[in-house]
Amino acid sequence: MNDEKEKQQKDDESLNSFSGDAAVRAEAAREAGEEKRSKQAHKRRNYQKRKENRRFFRLIWWAMIIIVSAVVAKYMLTGMNDLLAIGRSSATVTVEIPESVTEKEVSMSQDNIQGLSFQQISAAKQSNQEVTRQIAQILKKAGVINEPDFFCLYSKIRKADGSYRNGSFEVKTDLDYEGIINTIQSTVNRKDIVKVTVPEGLNAMELGALLEQNGICKQEDFLKELNTDAFDSSYTMINDLNGVSGKYYKLEGYLFPDTYQFYQNEDVQNIVQKMLQNANSQFTQQLQDEAKNQGYTWDQIITLASIIQAESANEEDMYNVSSVLHNRLNSGKSLNIYTLDCDSTKYYPYRTKDDIPEDQRDTYLSNYNTYQLRGLPAGAVCNPGLKAIQAALQPNKTSYYYFCHNQTTGQAYYASTYAEHQANLRTAGLL
Repeated sequence: MNDEKEKQQKDDESLNSFSGDAAVRAEAAREAGEEKRSKQAHKRRNYQKRKENRRFFRLIWWAMIIIVSAVVAKYMLTGMNDLLAIGRSSATVTVEIPESVTEKEVSMSQDNIQGLSFQQISAAKQSNQEVTRQIAQILKKAGVINEPDFFCLYSKIRKADGSYRNGSFEVKTDLDYEGIINTIQSTVNRKDIVKVTVPEGLNAMELGALLEQNGICKQEDFLKELNTDAFDSSYTMINDLNGVSGKYYKLEGYLFPDTYQFYQNEDVQNIVQKMLQNANSQFTQQLQDEAKNQGYTWDQIITLASIIQAESANEEDMYNVSSVLHNRLNSGKSLNIYTLDCDSTKYYPYRTKDDIPEDQRDTYLSNYNTYQLRGLPAGAVCNPGLKAIQAALQPNKTSYYYFCHNQTTGQAYYASTYAEHQANLRTAGLL
């Protein structure tokens, strides 16, 4: 072994010694060539690998495109079929959209979004889209649609989000999406209609309670709506109200007594609007001009009529009660009579002392109490009918300054003097 190493060493020494520079260069060239061929071979192998990889990934890419296209095509096909109601059976079903769903909607009208920030508008759109998703699930459960996601997409493109209604609707299952949206955005097909009779003389709190009992709206929401300015520009009859302070409920007296048809969970603005429209048609310009000619504002006549409505036993009684009130207002000073002294004003906005919350009952003082304030209170104490309004405008001509009623029979007693009134009180069983 050692002999071989020595021999190789001698050969190397011989090469170095006798070959010269040419041999060294030849050896270097040979090694460089081998290195170049090795690199080229490595490049060819890498190129081949890249080519194979590209071919593989190209196959994967095309497979993905085909799969996605198939999924999208199926989605579009089933969605379009559902949009056009293709394949749906023909029936009529009841769809219940609860208020708890639509109460989250935000109107995207220009007036409503004016002044909102970009973030607020985005949040409103997201809220409306969530409402649409819930409605789509309700429609699917009822058998009206099959593809809730596609319905949501259509609703968004059509800009229908944010304008759906709560309620009970009769919907045909063979309607296309456009027909379905039109149905549940309209009141025409609603079946949850409630007929309510509002009697003459009901005050705002009692009316709100009546509406709540019938599932039309919450009393709290109704009373809150009565103090808004939303209707000011629509009705000249309430123009006087902005200059009057101290009212408990601004629109008390203008909620005209009648029989109405409302929807369950109706928007409170629609409720008040319907009552104001009725009042506006009943309170004719002739009546309002007559009030003006007598030196009264229309609101003062409504206030006077509300007291007449609340205090009178019947229509005939209204004209004598009106006479007493007019006499006190116009000439009571000459007899040291400065107040109207009407029980109907004493506890307003409550009807009686028992209606006042117990923790306030013993200390409650109404701003409308005509036993203490002079002249008319700031507003109406109830919602009068036309007969009471006519009595307020056309009182009987009497010398009466006092009236009272038997609480059992309703018999009315009138008096011109305090002494006569005291005798009437005893006769009526009030003393």
